[in-house]
Amino acid sequence: MFSRPFFAILIARRGGISMLVELVVDNFYSFRDEITFSMIGTHIPEHPHTLEETNIFPLNKVSTIYGANASGKSNLLKAIAVIQEGLFIEPGQEAEWFAKIKPFHLDAQSELKETLLEISFLCGESLYRYGFFASRKEITEEYLYIEKNANKPETIFHRLTSGPQPQRLWMTEQLLQMPLIKKWFHNMHIILQPQKNELTISKTKFQLKKNKEHLLSLIQIADPSIYDIEIRQEMNEEGHFDDAFYVIKQKRLLDGSVVPIREGFLFQDVESTGTVKLLALAGPIIEALEKGSLLMVDEMDQSFHTLMTRYILELFRGKANKKGAQLVFSTHDISNLRSELFRRDQVWFVEKDREGNSHLESLVAFKFDDSERKNSYAFYQNYLNGKYGAVPYLPPADWWADDGQT
Repeated sequence: MFSRPFFAILIARRGGISMLVELVVDNFYSFRDEITFSMIGTHIPEHPHTLEETNIFPLNKVSTIYGANASGKSNLLKAIAVIQEGLFIEPGQEAEWFAKIKPFHLDAQSELKETLLEISFLCGESLYRYGFFASRKEITEEYLYIEKNANKPETIFHRLTSGPQPQRLWMTEQLLQMPLIKKWFHNMHIILQPQKNELTISKTKFQLKKNKEHLLSLIQIADPSIYDIEIRQEMNEEGHFDDAFYVIKQKRLLDGSVVPIREGFLFQDVESTGTVKLLALAGPIIEALEKGSLLMVDEMDQSFHTLMTRYILELFRGKANKKGAQLVFSTHDISNLRSELFRRDQVWFVEKDREGNSHLESLVAFKFDDSERKNSYAFYQNYLNGKYGAVPYLPPADWWADDGQT
């Protein structure tokens, strides 16, 4: 049975918002043991304006995840992606979905154990906790709890394997009666490979038609020479025509005026890797801010200039975020690991031990003196020095000079 204590009700400052509160993962990919990722703002003084205030406790609108290569950062994002996909799965696709529920595979006991995926979220004036246990073939337990009006949590449903349809989530049917929750799950966007994600690209195409001014203003930060972006038909390798992004450049004349170069260029042929990636992410970023949805991006700032990343952070941290949108991203860029940019409860570290088990820890769990909190570079320096872990082990490079002679 479910025994973990439940949260108190959250009354939003602005009614109708939906936000991620916590994610619990157990025996999933590299997470052998249970871990909890939380967006709850703790009682620390840094950057209160970056929080979404509630009557009980605030929620972070931004969180970042650090860790060495292959530490397991991406697996946190995969966990929510699996939950979302399972809720909207089409009949007949169950086997494909179950294949993505992978237990920790480096010991026999874990391979036989069920996987737990659980998500807590705020929707309107109520807090929900939804989760399920699953083997590689069926759902063995599934539950949904709600707490509202400061009362004890109520059970909406709690099923065991003995129920019907063990290969499908009951929550799928429940969503038909809960349109606000369905909308939140549907609107969340988890991106593992931005440039190769068809849904990501489609959202950018949509925003290019709906909010071209906003989209162009974002892209022009990376490349001011961009005058316009158009969607044109381009023949692919199979001989079929697909939509392609074409960029219209602009040039400045001697009199200072700016005119477009009308012929246009295929976007990926003339723009940098970072600008191409930013174009792919522009649609989801704008949509998240418009709808107040959750956006999770794996290695979001790869190929980005540090200041570009900071600008995106400010969109979610500042006044542009009017609907409680949340951004969670993994990264290797430690240049932004600074106290002037992040609260300590907005920074997370994933480290894999010698048994291949990934551990998750928040920066707020580490002790800081006053001088460290005031030093903008203390986070950065401590991380490089290994204080928080989650860094790669680098053996001495001297062995490269060894020619095999003694």
